[in-house]
Amino acid sequence: MPTFEDEAFAAFRRGETELVGRLSRAELVRAREAGDVPGQVGALCMLARVAVRGGDFARCRALATEALDLARGTGDRALRKSPVHILAGVARMAGDLQTARAGYLESIALRQELGLTEAVVWEQLNLGHLELRTGHPEKARELFRVVRTCAAEHDLGDLRAYAALAEAVLAETDGKPAEAARLLGHAETALRARGEVLDPDDAAEAAALRTRLIATLGQPGFDTHYAEP
Repeated sequence: MPTFEDEAFAAFRRGETELVGRLSRAELVRAREAGDVPGQVGALCMLARVAVRGGDFARCRALATEALDLARGTGDRALRKSPVHILAGVARMAGDLQTARAGYLESIALRQELGLTEAVVWEQLNLGHLELRTGHPEKARELFRVVRTCAAEHDLGDLRAYAALAEAVLAETDGKPAEAARLLGHAETALRARGEVLDPDDAAEAAALRTRLIATLGQPGFDTHYAEP
């Protein structure tokens, strides 16, 4: 039987944000009544994800900080991983890149300590986007190479799609707008086939990239390259 977090996260990936909110509020009530601290941390983190998808960064930070404080109080370091990840992501979206970098590095170290290899790679993907935004394309290139290799070796369809988006952003940085449009098309088509939408921070990257590419290529040119196999 799927856990609350399995069900809520799957719904979040499908873009069913209202459902995630309902599930998370109900779980938070249950967990508080039961004195279930891990349950509270999980519910607060999902509510933080709902908030950031709605553009309410302040509420996201407040919820994730509450979750992190609860997690720290248990002494169970594994409970920290979601709040730390969410706080890094909302800092990135808000343009606080120094805080985001510190958060992603903490998150990577925590996941390495816990032996969560695939989770480490997802955070390396996020750090790669940050490296690009702060003017370090070669660092981003190496991080994205690690992500692409992991996705291929383990046949991770969702990670492949996110890796394609990362490569699209890198291609634009390298002065290859047509290639960037093609890779963006691959990423979004793959996610649609999975019935999923991008996470909020990656959705923001994709939207900004699309806007820049249309300005460079024109709408007809963008559409042509976006649809290339």
